[in-house]
This record gives sequence, structure tokens and C-alpha cells, in this order.
Amino acid sequence: MPRSIRKVMVAQNSSQILGLVLTVLGLAPIIAVLLSAWTSGISFLDLSALYGFLWTDRFYIGFGIGFELIYLVILGSIIIISGLALLARRTRQIQEVTVVTDDLTVTLECTVCKNRWKEHFSEAQLQAMGFPQNRRISRRRCEACRKFTRPKIIGV
Repeated sequence: MPRSIRKVMVAQNSSQILGLVLTVLGLAPIIAVLLSAWTSGISFLDLSALYGFLWTDRFYIGFGIGFELIYLVILGSIIIISGLALLARRTRQIQEVTVVTDDLTVTLECTVCKNRWKEHFSEAQLQAMGFPQNRRISRRRCEACRKFTRPKIIGV
């Protein structure tokens, strides 16, 4: 009787962790700029004063290198958008269906004590062992005499 085994594998998206990190890192410079504007006494409701503050004040990173605060806001916005894009990617679900061939019950005979027992093999496994030309299989322990032997296939 044919059987089928259904496997469902979910591919995890490691980019979601990166997206979360980028979103948080993108918020950091924007919050720093807004805190700097707030400590300077600029109201967030006065957009012209906030806009002037972003273009006139500079942020120095050291060695005399500085740039306007608007560039921090633009950089933070780009990082947030890229982080949100990575978060928006869906985890794709891969479904794999594997069909197993028929299981056959094979009667084996011990070469030492002539004891017979049954084991289950698939058709592909029997073909790989060279059945029906080769009627002996790999070593097994006989249940009766407890010796290792290469049993003979008596019937399928």
C-alpha cells in the first residue's frame, strides 16, 4: 500500500531581525536632533523656526568635521524606511511532499540455524541490494541463535 509523508518546512527570514535593528537605529538620530531642538527652546509647532534650526546648526563628529542637522534627519529617515521594508517582507512557507514507495514484507532465513523471520523493506532498498539476483542481504543478528549472519531472502 502506498504511503505519503507530508513535510512542511518554514523558511525563517533573518532579515526581520536586521529590519528591527535598522528601524531602532534610524530613530536614534531623529530623536537626538529633536531633543537638541527642544533644549534650544524651539517649539515643534513653529515649523519655520525648526526648519531654520535644522539648516543652520551643525553637528560635529570630531577633527573639525561637521554637517547640518537636516542630514541626520534624512539619514535617519532612510534607515527607518529600509528597516521597515525588511520588516514588511513575508516569511515564505515551503511545502514539500515526499511520497514513500510501497513497504514490502520480506521473509529472511538464518544461514546458521535456518530460523525464519520477517522484516520490512522498501522496493528501492531491495533494488539497491541487487534483489532478485542477489538473495543475501547485509549482516543481521538472528533472533534464535543470536549470531551475526547474512540472511537469505526466502520470500517477498
